[in-house]
Amino acid sequence: LVIGSSITNRPQIDEGMFADPARNLAENGFFGTTSLETENSPLLRIEQRTYWVMPVFLLNVAASFKAFGFSLPAMRLVSVFWGLVLLTSIYLIALQLSRNRSIAAFSFVLAACDYMVLETASSGRMDMMSASLSFAAIAAYLSIRERNLTAAVLASQALLVIDGLTHPNAIMAFFGVVFLTIYLDRRRIRFMHFAIAAIPYLIGGAAFGLWVLQDVEAFRSQFIDNATMGGRMQGFSSPLSNILREFTERYPHAFGLQATSGGHSGPIFLKGLILVGYATGIGGIVAIRELRRQYLPLIAVATIYFFVLAILDGQKQTTYLIHIVPIYAIFLAVLCDWFWNHMQMLRVPLAVCLAGFIVLQTGGMAIRIRQNTNGNYYQPMTRFLNENAANGELVMGGSELIFGLAPDINHIADGRFGFYTGKRPKFIVYDSAGETSWQDSKTFSPEFYEYFPRLLNEEYRLAFENAGYKVYERK
Repeated sequence: LVIGSSITNRPQIDEGMFADPARNLAENGFFGTTSLETENSPLLRIEQRTYWVMPVFLLNVAASFKAFGFSLPAMRLVSVFWGLVLLTSIYLIALQLSRNRSIAAFSFVLAACDYMVLETASSGRMDMMSASLSFAAIAAYLSIRERNLTAAVLASQALLVIDGLTHPNAIMAFFGVVFLTIYLDRRRIRFMHFAIAAIPYLIGGAAFGLWVLQDVEAFRSQFIDNATMGGRMQGFSSPLSNILREFTERYPHAFGLQATSGGHSGPIFLKGLILVGYATGIGGIVAIRELRRQYLPLIAVATIYFFVLAILDGQKQTTYLIHIVPIYAIFLAVLCDWFWNHMQMLRVPLAVCLAGFIVLQTGGMAIRIRQNTNGNYYQPMTRFLNENAANGELVMGGSELIFGLAPDINHIADGRFGFYTGKRPKFIVYDSAGETSWQDSKTFSPEFYEYFPRLLNEEYRLAFENAGYKVYERK
């Protein structure tokens, strides 16, 4: 399912922005992002060095491009691999906490069939790699601690450092592993363990520091801009409000109860039943005393993850739920096992509900594959541009266009469509991501919010349209 989705789902803007520096590194030997508009941009010298995101995932992608050539499937193959690491980690975590191979295997199955896991593992973003390293750190600690606490500390902290160099969301796993270490082994911890734990941070910090020292000013400019754009850090100013927005924005959007991206259709609201299933698992494991006592460490980790994510991420990106949804899968597996063994008269309806739960998610992914938004919407749009912008006319759209435009097409990614530069391209490519960005600008950039529709109405005409994209041509 993941491979099918990797081939058929249209590329997203972030995938283009992450593929660009990886491609330059693999093909040209430098780590710059050259598809973005740099004139009057806060992303200082990004065309030379890419500092706005952490580097390790991009290095993985560059290695994939080096091995398989530049393409969207080659990029997404990195997430496919890390998805396998995540599933292995979930199995080990469930096994160590339950001491029951059936529960561990069922947790593995539920996670493998989860729609968000499938979606994230077929996306060319660093979220799957980051989440996999997070769960691998927990799995390593739980699996090794009884035999060798020193090795458990070293292995888990080394994985956390790599995770931190992949995405800042590693902070959730850091707090989670620290909690587990104190909760499970507070009587065994010695000063030596703190010294051992520091080794990966010294090595990782030194390597990252050498990279930053290549251009400290550019790092500061790019990293701060990314950390603050779109209200990402606004949770610190209103923590309670940001926590409530988890229930009104992130979870409803993730589980099909709000608007979806262009080109996707069908009974997407049925994803809400997935949320019902996970809520049942959470409620059951908390309500049943023996389960609550046995799985208290994982309940605490899930709680830590929930609140850290709620406060840190003001944008409420649904893809970040990959860090916590696999824990929900373990909870549901544990609860189902308890009902199976304690209430045998419910086995048949329980089996039916679980089969429906799995079919709902895998079937949803199969529908997504069948819709083939890459072949039906993205490729016709890029084919139109390749045929009509071959004489050097400027095309302005998202970075994801690099996967489909011919090498000689003059393309630049400018999310403000000439607002800061005054440039007027021949073609403007607009999709649901652009629509979301424009809507968000009403709060964060009201001048652009007024500018963009006026630009389209006064200077452009609609030249191409399908369910995923609109292409505007200058009059």
